Amino acid sequence: MNKILTKQIQNKLSLYFCKLNSHLTKPELRCTREITTGILKTGSVIINQIATAIGDSIDKQQTTKRLRNHYNKKGFFLKLLRGHMDCVSDTIHEGDYILFDGSDIQKKYAKTMEGLDFVKDGDEKNKVGLGYWLMNVVHIDKANKMTPLYNKLYSFDHGAKSENNEAIEALKEVDNAIYKNVTCVFDRGFDRQIIKDYVVSQQNNFIIRLKKNTKLIYKGKETTVSTIGKKIPFFMELTANKRGKNKSKKINFECGAVKVKYRIKQREFELWLVATKRKSGGKCWLLTNSPKHTITEVIREAFQAYGFRWKIEEYHRHIKSSYDLENIQIKKFDGLQCMLAILTIAMGILYNTLESMHLRLLLDSKIKILDKNKVSELRNFIYYKISTIIKILLANVYTKHIIQSKQTQVDVGQMRLNLDF
Repeated sequence: MNKILTKQIQNKLSLYFCKLNSHLTKPELRCTREITTGILKTGSVIINQIATAIGDSIDKQQTTKRLRNHYNKKGFFLKLLRGHMDCVSDTIHEGDYILFDGSDIQKKYAKTMEGLDFVKDGDEKNKVGLGYWLMNVVHIDKANKMTPLYNKLYSFDHGAKSENNEAIEALKEVDNAIYKNVTCVFDRGFDRQIIKDYVVSQQNNFIIRLKKNTKLIYKGKETTVSTIGKKIPFFMELTANKRGKNKSKKINFECGAVKVKYRIKQREFELWLVATKRKSGGKCWLLTNSPKHTITEVIREAFQAYGFRWKIEEYHRHIKSSYDLENIQIKKFDGLQCMLAILTIAMGILYNTLESMHLRLLLDSKIKILDKNKVSELRNFIYYKISTIIKILLANVYTKHIIQSKQTQVDVGQMRLNLDF
């Protein structure tokens, strides 16, 4: 069975790179295919380990040099990310969610890497060290399936103007790649006037968690969100499941919403302010431009969409712990950006392209990965387990076996005559 599963994984990889083919040159595609497969095979973004996993007949140093010539090219990372978003765009549908979040990687002992900046450690609050900032974007569909779309590394010491600018740039890249009516979701770290002005002025669907001192126009007056929240009637009760390591816990929320306005220069936009309150905790305020028509539908969608935020945070932890992201060892800043883009492609394949195989990988691979043999192990964040299984199955596969298969033409029901004169 494992040989069959391995062959199916190889076929899925080949089909993905067949799609990516139109965006890259042949040498670029080969490099991307080899590094992507090497990441999935080794569970690492360290180029020496990837070069060993490729299995070239030439010396490892020569393989590393060949790969370096491509991933150090200026702007190549953006070409990769745009190609990747185009490859997975057919799995994104109207009404899905696009989540935006910022993160960081720490490089405590790195001294010679380009663009090192002082960043706050997201795992240890208020601790500042050398590293890089990240801007992450993932797609979530109605069935809770996730696809990493965009992951850019940036540094204020190497050309980045501001976090606001990076967020708006990510928004523009996603908008250009996805021509669907989706809802963008932002945490309160994006509650800044520049970002809100841009998001609101686009008049697309969005949800932004607000800080309590943010001001909106309510009943003709500019009022803080915390003051408006006191006047919102909580008439609806919703339940969320908080998942822990071994069990999930149900948490009840009281919810309500009112219509508010947001002013950009002399123009006012009518939006919804959704408020949620834990029975034994604090409040949360969500500003939303919703496609829904009734107040109950608006509340339910905002509550559900913002609840998906835990998935992007788990994704951050996954790429750091399962793929050794913080131990990345590339000196040039362009190379770092490119490697992160290829890691995003690898995770897109793991989460999206191989999604139809996830249950079979967990149940039929004969790799002891399920601890308690409970159904919950098949429903929660399974990607740590899937990563381990993929590494084991690809252990004896070299990237030259991941061939680029020809795209099959879609049969549109028309007769084709091959006339040879």
